[in-house]
Amino acid sequence: MAVPAVHERPAGRADGRSPLATGSELAFVAQAVVAGAVFLATSGMRDDHGLGIDPGAFSALPVVFLVVVLAGYLHRLLFVLPVMALARGLGGGWWAAPWAAGLAAAYAGWAAADWDLPYGWTLLWIAGPGVLPVAAASYAHHRSLGWTGMAARVGAAAGVALLLCAFGAFLLERTGIGAYEPPRLERERYAGEWIGGGGAYRLRLGENGEAAAENLPLVAPAGVWDACSGAGTWTFERGRESGGLFDRARDRVTLRIEGCGPMRDWQVAGTAERPELFSVMGDPEDLHPRYAETLHRP
Repeated sequence: MAVPAVHERPAGRADGRSPLATGSELAFVAQAVVAGAVFLATSGMRDDHGLGIDPGAFSALPVVFLVVVLAGYLHRLLFVLPVMALARGLGGGWWAAPWAAGLAAAYAGWAAADWDLPYGWTLLWIAGPGVLPVAAASYAHHRSLGWTGMAARVGAAAGVALLLCAFGAFLLERTGIGAYEPPRLERERYAGEWIGGGGAYRLRLGENGEAAAENLPLVAPAGVWDACSGAGTWTFERGRESGGLFDRARDRVTLRIEGCGPMRDWQVAGTAERPELFSVMGDPEDLHPRYAETLHRP
């Protein structure tokens, strides 16, 4: 009696999926989670313009998860599938990471040329999320780790990275190392032209205390599109020194523009080389989200 032939799946495809694709998806999601944790842990090193982290942002976690899933699918289309095609056509699975790096270089060249971006930084931003997951999956595939082995390794690495992020955030909060400090400039540095909203509104501060506003957004409780133009005066107030180790009091500019009503102060942000003025829009008790309008030198 003839025995029917048994057609086995190719090695590494027992579940009908490529180990390279599966491992890349796992590594990409873990990398996105760790990147988010690093962003939160280093928030004190950036200027939050007095807004901090809005607790309501955590309600957007389902949307963030959906964005990560869509980004993972985009990574599969742009990196995993082309690398798998190259592996089938040219052989040599160990070259998966260099092939992915070549793809990243090509994508970076296209983006830099089309959007006039610096090539070096563009390459780093594309290669980070693009190449590392492919390299991790290729390593796991050649070590024959399988789905469970890959998940265990990725989970352990992500767990360690998250613990380091938590410990780093604790150190930054307790020691203030690398914490953002607003610039301390002399009054005359603020005299001159300031623009915001892509040039939609302007503010001129004169050396003798005169001020002129053009379509300046109202920072007192007002409609979203309310703006004001007119002449008035401005005063400069140095941030009060609290005497603490990590004092973050900001210098501020107070405007009094005729016909514009009461206005909140514009506080100092940015750096000494590129100073900014900002004011937080909205009411803390309002349901609408608060945001910061910024002015900078033209």
